[in-house]
Amino acid sequence: MVKIGMAEETKTRTSTGSAGTPGWVRTNRGRLRSKIIAWFLIPAAVISIGVALLTFYAYQRVTEDLVLARNRDHSLLLANQLGTQLAGYVQPLAVLASTERIDSAVLEGSWYADARPFDGGLLLLDPAGQIVAGVPSHPEVVGQRVPAMVYEDGEAHYSNIIGGLIPGMDVIAISWPLSGLENQDQGVLVGLFRAERGATRTSTFYQDIWGLYIGRREVAYVVDGNGRVVFHPDTFLIGDDFSGQEPVQRALRGETGAIRTLDREGKKVVAGFAPVPGTSWGLVTEESWADLIEASQPYTRFLLVLLALGVLIPVVVAALGARRITEPLTRLTEAARRIAGGSFDQSIDVRTGDELEVLADQFNAMAADLQTSYATLEQRVADRTRELATLNEISAVVSRSLELNQVLEAALTETLGALDMEAGAAFRLEEGDTLVMMASRGLSAPFARRVERLPLSESLAAQAVGERVPSARSVDAYPGGALKALLQEEGLRMVVSVPLIAKDAVLGVLNLATRTPRAITREERALLAAIGQQAGVAVENARLYEQAEATAAEAERIRLARELHDAVSQTLFSASLIADVLPRLWARDPEEGQRRLEILRKLARGAMAEMRALLVELRPATLVKADMAELLRQLAEAVIGRSQTDVVVDIEPTPSLPAEVKVAFYRIAQEALNNVIKHARARHVEVRFGARNGVIALHVRDDGCGFDPSDVPSGHFGLGNIYERAEAIGAGVSVDSALGCGTQITVTWRQDGE
Repeated sequence: MVKIGMAEETKTRTSTGSAGTPGWVRTNRGRLRSKIIAWFLIPAAVISIGVALLTFYAYQRVTEDLVLARNRDHSLLLANQLGTQLAGYVQPLAVLASTERIDSAVLEGSWYADARPFDGGLLLLDPAGQIVAGVPSHPEVVGQRVPAMVYEDGEAHYSNIIGGLIPGMDVIAISWPLSGLENQDQGVLVGLFRAERGATRTSTFYQDIWGLYIGRREVAYVVDGNGRVVFHPDTFLIGDDFSGQEPVQRALRGETGAIRTLDREGKKVVAGFAPVPGTSWGLVTEESWADLIEASQPYTRFLLVLLALGVLIPVVVAALGARRITEPLTRLTEAARRIAGGSFDQSIDVRTGDELEVLADQFNAMAADLQTSYATLEQRVADRTRELATLNEISAVVSRSLELNQVLEAALTETLGALDMEAGAAFRLEEGDTLVMMASRGLSAPFARRVERLPLSESLAAQAVGERVPSARSVDAYPGGALKALLQEEGLRMVVSVPLIAKDAVLGVLNLATRTPRAITREERALLAAIGQQAGVAVENARLYEQAEATAAEAERIRLARELHDAVSQTLFSASLIADVLPRLWARDPEEGQRRLEILRKLARGAMAEMRALLVELRPATLVKADMAELLRQLAEAVIGRSQTDVVVDIEPTPSLPAEVKVAFYRIAQEALNNVIKHARARHVEVRFGARNGVIALHVRDDGCGFDPSDVPSGHFGLGNIYERAEAIGAGVSVDSALGCGTQITVTWRQDGE
C-alpha cells in the first residue's frame, strides 16, 4: 500500500511488464494541489493571523487601561461623596457641643430631637476620656474610660469599628470637642453608629451609604483603618476582616487607583480604591472583568470572521485554479494506488487532448490486463481460504471431546453450515453393514426414530461407503421404498453422503440433506472428503478412548480379584484349616482348642474387614461418607486377620474433615499398616487418630525391626506414597525409626490450612 504524505518519496513495485521484468513507479508523497495552496497561502495566512492577533491584543490593552482609569475615578468620586456625607453627621454634634452646659437631660433631649441618626446613642466624656453620661441610658458604662482613638485631637474624628464600648454591639464613633462657655476644654461629645452584621436600611447611617450604591453594577464596600468592613452590599459581611485584600491595603495607605485582581471568591475583577477624606477609612469598588469585556465580544467575533474570510477566500480561489491543472494527475495517482492495493478494476476518463490523455489510455489498458490475469487466481485463493477455514473450524470442534456422540454432533453441525444444508444425520458404522445414528439436525422425531438403526444396503450412503468418496444423490432418483417415502415426507430433495475414514477404514457416515437441489462442485467434494478424513480421525480417537476405558475397568477388576486372592482367600483358607482340626484338638486339649478358637475368631473378623475394605474400593463414595474411626478399625482388623499382629486403635473425637483430607488420611494409614505387615515383623501396633488445638494427627507405631529412613532400598514405594498423599493436602510427615527400635509415622494437618 502506498501512503500519502509530503516531502518523502517511495518506490512501489507493480506488476511485471510484457517481458517479465518488474516495473517500478515513483510515487511522490503529497499532492501537487496541496503544495500549490501551501506555497502561496501559508505566508499570507500567517501575516493575516499575526495582524489580527496584534490588533486584538492592542484593543484588549486599551480597553483594560480605560476600564482601570474609569474605575479609579469612580472610586475616588464615591470616596469623596462618602467623606462629604460623613461630614454632615458632625453638624448635630457641633450644635450640641456649643451648648453652655451639657448634662444627661440635655443629651437625652438633643438625641430625641436632633441626633437621631446616631442609632448607637450619644456619650459625654470628661477631659480624661471617662464616660460622664450617655443616651440611651447605659448605667453600666458610666465611669468607664474609652479608647483614645475615640477622642483624638481635632475638630471631628471618625473611629474604626469598636467592640465592647457599648455592651452587646459594635459601634463607629464620631467625636467632637466641647466648646460651650462653661464646657471649654471640659470633654468630648461622641455620637455612635451601630456597625451591625446584617444591618438593614432602617439605619440612617446605612441608608445614606446605600444611596451612593443604588444603581451601580459594581460592588462597593467601605473598610475602617483596620481593614474591617464598615459597609458592604452583603450586609452579613459587615465587621469581617478584609485587610488581606490588596485593594484594601492600598486604600488604607492613602493610595488611589485600580487594578485587576481576584475577589474573595477567586473571580477576576477590576478593583478601584481610594481613601475616604477626613477619616482613616478606605473605599473599594469591584466589577466583574467578564462583564466589563462583554462589550468587546462582538468586536472579537468580528475580527475572527474577518480572519477566517481572509484565509478561506484565497484558499478557495487557489484550490479551484489548481484543481483544473492537477485533477487528471490526481485521478491517475488514485487509480494507480488502488491497483497497488490489489483493486484491479480501475479505469479513468481524461479528455485533455495532450500527453495526459495518452497516459490515461495506456493506464486503462494495463489495468484491464492485470484484472484478467489475477481474477482466476483471486477466486482460487478465496475458495482455498474458505476450505481451510472450514477444516480448521471442524478440527477445533471435533477435538474438544472424546465422547463419540459429541464428536459426531459437532462435525455434523459445522459441515451443515459449511455447505448451507438444512438437515442431516451422523452415523456410526457397526459390524461393517449397520448404520447407528449418533446425532441429527433438522429432522423430525418420527424420521429420526425410523433411521436410528439402518442397514447400510438400504441407505443412500452405500455408494459413498463402497467408493470411500463423498456422493450426492437425488431423492427422486432413489429406488422406491420406505426410506424414500420418509425422505419425501420430510421435504428433502437431495442427500450428500460423506464417509468418515481413518486408517483406511470407514468408521461412519455424515448424511447431509437439502430441500433445494443443487449441484455439488468439485471443490466442495474435495472439501467434504477432507472433512470426512478429519472427522474420521476424531471418531477413531473416541473409539480408542472407549477401548482404553474398558481396558482400565478390566485391569481394576483383575486387581480386585488379586486382592481377594492375596488377602481374603488366604485368610479364609487359614480359618478353614483351623476349623477342620478344631474338634479333634478340643477333645484332646481344650485349652489349646480355646486358643485356636480365638485365632479362628480373629481370622474371621479379619476376613470380614478385608471384604469391607474391598467394598470401599469398589464404591469410593462410601469412603467419603463413612466415619473415620470405623474406617481405621476395619484396617486394624484386617491386619489382625492377615498377620495375627496385635493392633490397638485409639480414636479421639475429631471435627468433620474435607473429603480429600479424609481420603488422604485413610490411604496413609492403609499404606503404613501394609508396610508393617510386609516388612516390620512386629508383634504390637498402635494406631492413634485425633485433634489437638486445631491440628489433626495420625500416629502409626510398631515394635518391629525398624529401618534407616535415609537408606530405603529401591523398589520400596510405601514411604514415597505416604509423602505424596500428605503433600497433596498440605500435611506434614514425620518418620521416626532405627534398626531394631520399631517405627513411628506421624502425619499432621492444620484445619486452617496453615
